[in-house]
Amino acid sequence: MGGYAGSILTVDLSKEEIERRPLDEELIGSFLGGFGVNIKLAYDLIKPGTDAFSPENPIILGAGPLVGTVAPGSSRIYAMAKLPANNTLGWAGAGGMSFGCMFKSAGYDHLIIKGRAAEPVYLKIFDEEVEIGDAGELWGKGVERTSDELWEKFGRPAGVISIGQAGENLVKFAMAFVDKTSTLGRGGFGAVMGSKNLKAIAVRGSRGVRVSDPKRFTKLCDEMFERMRKWPPLGEWHEFGFLTALPFFPRDWYLEVRKRRICCVSCPVGDKDVIQLEEPPLTRFTTSAVNMLTPMLWGLTYEEAIRCAAVLDDYGLDIFEFFGVLEFANRLYERGMIDGEGLGSRIEYSLPSLMEWARKIAHREGFGGILAEGVGGMLRRFGREAERFAPPTVKGLTAYVGPSGPLVWDRLGTMEFDQLVNPRGPHAASGGSPTYFRVRPLEEFAPHLRRMGVPEEAVRRILPEARDWPWGERLGLVSPGERGLNVGRLTRYSEDWFTALASLGVCARGQINRFYHARLLAELYSAATGREVGAEEIMKAAERSWNLLRAANAREGFDRKDDAFPLAWLEGPRFAEYTGKVEITGEIAERFLDDYYEERGWSGRGIPTKEKLLDLGLKEAAEELERLGAYRQS
Repeated sequence: MGGYAGSILTVDLSKEEIERRPLDEELIGSFLGGFGVNIKLAYDLIKPGTDAFSPENPIILGAGPLVGTVAPGSSRIYAMAKLPANNTLGWAGAGGMSFGCMFKSAGYDHLIIKGRAAEPVYLKIFDEEVEIGDAGELWGKGVERTSDELWEKFGRPAGVISIGQAGENLVKFAMAFVDKTSTLGRGGFGAVMGSKNLKAIAVRGSRGVRVSDPKRFTKLCDEMFERMRKWPPLGEWHEFGFLTALPFFPRDWYLEVRKRRICCVSCPVGDKDVIQLEEPPLTRFTTSAVNMLTPMLWGLTYEEAIRCAAVLDDYGLDIFEFFGVLEFANRLYERGMIDGEGLGSRIEYSLPSLMEWARKIAHREGFGGILAEGVGGMLRRFGREAERFAPPTVKGLTAYVGPSGPLVWDRLGTMEFDQLVNPRGPHAASGGSPTYFRVRPLEEFAPHLRRMGVPEEAVRRILPEARDWPWGERLGLVSPGERGLNVGRLTRYSEDWFTALASLGVCARGQINRFYHARLLAELYSAATGREVGAEEIMKAAERSWNLLRAANAREGFDRKDDAFPLAWLEGPRFAEYTGKVEITGEIAERFLDDYYEERGWSGRGIPTKEKLLDLGLKEAAEELERLGAYRQS
């Protein structure tokens, strides 16, 4: 078939063995590719109870069937592993510049990395040439130098995934970076690479990616590009990127320090910039403007925020978790709860202080070793009495967005709610929902929902009239004659839409996925692969994949208790219901959870029911959950 490279590459670092096997057609028939196939591979390979830093915890990378083609925004790669921050079977996704395209062109759809190398290594994948190389000279270096030295060694074009010192030292919120521009892995994916002594992966491919029906595929893409060219905000996005949506920098100042805009392969918009500052030591680097927002919230100047973000990126530290652990440490210090732990004084939010704490955390030096365990690790260390002083935390990770930072937004939409119910916890994947950082009139929702492949009967449940939503009327969310938004039910379809995009390799950012719809995904997939499918089959595969991901985490013991609102969202500043009329109380939050589980076909404990799994063809998962007693407990 077209679209697929046709192979899964397995590298065992312990045994120094390399194996190639064909990509199974039954596998892609059920899970499409990319993200979906990753989930199935992870379910089969990661046994319940596996420690995140064990050699038995494999790293699984995948690129969907549209990656490497000219389909707009089709550069995404996805990774799966047991994550050390919270022990979930978690996923990570990134664009980068060329890694996914190079990987597919080298002849592979998925990469499985097993075991642990005896010494630091990098993995080189250049077409048929697959080698485990000595990374001794790279160990101890940051993301920037590691990537640059590999490009100097091998030349360009080549895609590079690398980790910094935080990953080497198993910081539980260490990230990997794709082509030193895109982050891969909230929850400690970079530390999983470090636990395997794997410093980097370099790929180059020369084969290209074939599509089965070039004429049909090109016509579909040309029509999309034409619609994109006519999109009124396109010019502003080309010029200012994320400042178009989040205007937190003066545009004139930013244009002075930004030397050029760059984008992932096949992206017609772009969201990253090359920044040039006058003063060393960090003068030129690549980043996304949105990365500087969090440091600015802590009182840094524009230039200081850029330098802070660059240093954190180079160490490979999750910027949101970094500020979360510092905030938590200060609150505990002020209350005398960390006496004798070695903190010494309150942490200052000045650039020199922040850079020193970044170094201490990345190298696990002194109290930095405690902060390196993340907010979840600190909660385990300091006990339940510390919980009320923690930043909003879900599944051991600092919430990405909420009524109280790091990104402040007080309307409960799908991204905000999905931070709770997503198996891996908080993340930044909006899934294309209309609720993303914007309050729209409810009459605009139905067309968006149909674009995402939501069935008509579900549209009515997501946008109920007051008479059809009795608890909503009782709690003041709607009044007689009004229509409301049930964010719990909407989130199910937002997740499925994200999964469909991710499985094919399409970017879920709003400025890209707004031009896609479920029927178009099916047409592109059919033209690329030669395997004719409809929109319903695409969305069914997405639902199947998400249910299997939830089942994989259910067998690890995750259920409704792990989907709860953080205490900070109930005792401090609160979310408002999407229309802004009512604050979200604990009762309303639980109701939305009930509706989400019901829309998913799960039990009240948040576990996929046997009937749902069997309906999706996931008999093995149903039998395993039954054997583990998950249904008896329900």
